[in-house]
Amino acid sequence: MSSESPRSAAHAFDPSARWIGRDNPTPPSPPGSRPPAPLLRRDFGLAHRPEHATLHIVGLGYQMTEINGRPVSDALLDPPPSQYDRTAYSRTFDVTGLLQEGENTIGVELGRSYASGVGGPEAVWASEPRLLAQLDITLPDGGRRRVVSDGRWRMADGPTRDWMFLGEHHDAREEKTGWTTPGYDDSAWGPAPEQPAPTRDVVPADMPPVRITDTFGPVGVTRSGRGTKVYDFGRITAGWTRISVEGGRGTKVTLTYGQTLDEDGAVYTWLPDMHIDSYTLSGAGREVWEPRFTRHGFQYVEVSCPDDALSAFHIEARENHTALESTGTFCSGNPLLNRIHENQRRSLLLNHWGFPTDTSWRDRQGWTADTALYMDGAILNFAGVAEVYDRFLRTLRDARLPDGATPIYAPFGGEHPMYNDPSWSGMLVLMPWTLYQHYGDLKYLRDNYEAMVTWMDLMDAMVAKSGDLYDAYSFGDHSSPGSEDGGTMVLSPPEGGAITANGHLYLEARTLARIARELDRPGDAPRFDAMAGRIAAAFNAAFFDAAANVYRTPTQQGYRQTSNLVPLAFGLVPAGHEEAVLANLVADLTARGHRLDTGAIGTKLLLPVLTEHGLGELAYRIASQTQYPSWGHWVARGATTSWETWSHQGPEQTLDHPFLGTVEDWFFMHLAGIRAAAPGYAEVRVAPLFPEDLDHASASVLTPRGRVSSSWLRVDDRLTLTVDVPTGVPTEIQVPFRRDDVQVVQGQVTAADAQGDRTSYRTASARTVLRVR
Repeated sequence: MSSESPRSAAHAFDPSARWIGRDNPTPPSPPGSRPPAPLLRRDFGLAHRPEHATLHIVGLGYQMTEINGRPVSDALLDPPPSQYDRTAYSRTFDVTGLLQEGENTIGVELGRSYASGVGGPEAVWASEPRLLAQLDITLPDGGRRRVVSDGRWRMADGPTRDWMFLGEHHDAREEKTGWTTPGYDDSAWGPAPEQPAPTRDVVPADMPPVRITDTFGPVGVTRSGRGTKVYDFGRITAGWTRISVEGGRGTKVTLTYGQTLDEDGAVYTWLPDMHIDSYTLSGAGREVWEPRFTRHGFQYVEVSCPDDALSAFHIEARENHTALESTGTFCSGNPLLNRIHENQRRSLLLNHWGFPTDTSWRDRQGWTADTALYMDGAILNFAGVAEVYDRFLRTLRDARLPDGATPIYAPFGGEHPMYNDPSWSGMLVLMPWTLYQHYGDLKYLRDNYEAMVTWMDLMDAMVAKSGDLYDAYSFGDHSSPGSEDGGTMVLSPPEGGAITANGHLYLEARTLARIARELDRPGDAPRFDAMAGRIAAAFNAAFFDAAANVYRTPTQQGYRQTSNLVPLAFGLVPAGHEEAVLANLVADLTARGHRLDTGAIGTKLLLPVLTEHGLGELAYRIASQTQYPSWGHWVARGATTSWETWSHQGPEQTLDHPFLGTVEDWFFMHLAGIRAAAPGYAEVRVAPLFPEDLDHASASVLTPRGRVSSSWLRVDDRLTLTVDVPTGVPTEIQVPFRRDDVQVVQGQVTAADAQGDRTSYRTASARTVLRVR
């Protein structure tokens, strides 16, 4: 295996390197009848063991590569999916240690990934898998050798049939033992046809790869009503299983993966043939197998095979995801909050596998709103996230129509054309801004600026025809309480999407004006500010009841928290009305027993809005709630990840869906109080909450300038706050206590501001310790 981490430097393939692979069938092969995964190999000789060798490779969609029988990497499901007709991602590996003097062989197996279609073969870029490869070799005498993908490669059908959305089926009787090693007889193989370039650009993937992160066995096994064995792995996970079996030649073992069981105890599958793998035995003693080109979200695996056909069987889960490094920490004196935090971290990890997705079980799509909602939590917890989102934004840009219309998820093959929902497509503006706030790199703004401007101009022209309001379809506050009662994945809010969509369009226009100023494009800023102003005026005229100080849509029945959170959070409430609008929100929360009534959009906003208006105790009570609807209700029902809905009411609803788990942001940014006061944490603000019923809380974040941590402890009514920041970073520390009650125990600080029961300090010390007397 190569010693180099598979991150690719910028590389241009030699013109002699050609795309190769199987001809596309006409019409494209539908799911369930796809051709086998192709095997491609090339023999070549070397007079000496190389001084250095580098492999540049693209699989459209996945590639698994060996040189002389040894894998070039432990990366899986690689390279990441992309908008294949526009961009394909490459990887670069140092393979010096795999080559030898004399005969050498490079062998590549190709999987479909999303290249054969997202949900089916009708994608605009649907194609059989393709290979582009270049092996650059430096010899000890300084000579150079280059081996590329071209007409000299040989190709044969492999033992595997795969389709990402369905599963993988492997027939061990068709295996070609030794095909990636020198001396293998490939005389029965055919030439690998050269193919037209299937994509416009090849660029480095430049993100951590997917890897196996955990291997564990089941915690129990039962029999379904149809006699099959069902293995329970004890928690929601994502990846696949590895089986070890012994039995007769031709025996077929079928594995069905799912998050829930049906009435007879069998695994529930959303669609026929979905999340199903199979292995057909060769009969050659003990056989070990695991998939390579599919991925499942599951807790249960149902195993089907003829009675008494196996003399040995063992199964274990192989959890995998993008190998994000854990860098953020959070802990508190409330075990419930700690469990919620761990559940959300798991959901975040399981939904990053080359790109950010909504769920590992059902859709497995790069839904834009889901991604934008949970990306703060991902960034606060893990390193490597920036690279994943940078490439995801490229995919989203690639997926746009020529006029700038932007889809609701990416990659987007055109199977279900939905464009321009401001609460989904408009995340093209808000995601780069979030990256800039966390990392301070203008690259994220520059790379996306043209696409943002084109989309915003398109939306400006659209709303100009409808009274400065967006009046097309929007998903709205998806997954609000009660929407799950039908037991399906139709989770629309009762108030519709008008307030959330127009609130987001306002925020996006205002944010783009700020981006224009950051990029020194002052000529653009006024027109986007003007657009925001027009939307704000129309928004309040259409939705604000000034007499009642309530926002509502024409179809809305009763009070809706998100309808009022959006204008409070985005700065849309007219002057003089903000406190009254807030008071109505608090009254509704109180009447509900301190419980939220929000879907994915409102949930992201609720606790920050309350906290920033001085209602941190109320925010904490909501965060600590265990009755429905709440994060604690999930925990009480045994959740090990974050759910798609507040109460799981049907098997279509997923149990691994991080867009409602955004209380995670609040743990770091409000309870522990760590915020970037300037992009990239060039300045830091720490303003923790100190709830009466909590005795300690702490968090740490790895920023571009180093680690920032905030930790507080209350013992016998004496509270101590410790703040650590990179030396020299200007920091404001704000505490809700009178200045006379606060003692500076460590650090050089100046009292920047003291107003009543709130005191702010300025410091550049690496450690500051404050104690409240």
